[in-house]
Amino acid sequence: MNNSFEVLNKILQGEHMAILQYQAYIDELTEGPLRNHLIAILTDHKEHATRISYYIQTNGGKAEEGAGLVGIMADWKTRLSNMGEAVPMEILERLYDGEDKGLARAVQYSEHYLSSAEKEVLDPIFSDEHDHLKQLQDLREGLYSNL
Repeated sequence: MNNSFEVLNKILQGEHMAILQYQAYIDELTEGPLRNHLIAILTDHKEHATRISYYIQTNGGKAEEGAGLVGIMADWKTRLSNMGEAVPMEILERLYDGEDKGLARAVQYSEHYLSSAEKEVLDPIFSDEHDHLKQLQDLREGLYSNL
């Protein structure tokens, strides 16, 4: 990657991918605690995307909005796999896996390519996303113990 704006846009793209994934699963769930929990995490991802986009634009870059081709394909795959009855445990497994891989990739990009000032912008976002992993794990454990 040639500059920090490319890296930040890659991380922004990951946020947009997360937004699409959460929205696809939320659309399949009926009202209830799980749906509400996922909406709260979705809201965080939207705020993260806004924060990253704002930073890019106010520092001379051009924010690239959207999830890109990979994100669109992942969204369609998710929506196709959701046809039929939504199984909460499978939803949580897939979201946890996506959140974990996305966060690891974003942290790796940050560590290798960004300045300390740029990392400071991402630190609270990464902290929120670690919290998302914990919440998803707690939800999985709660569902498992209720089976």
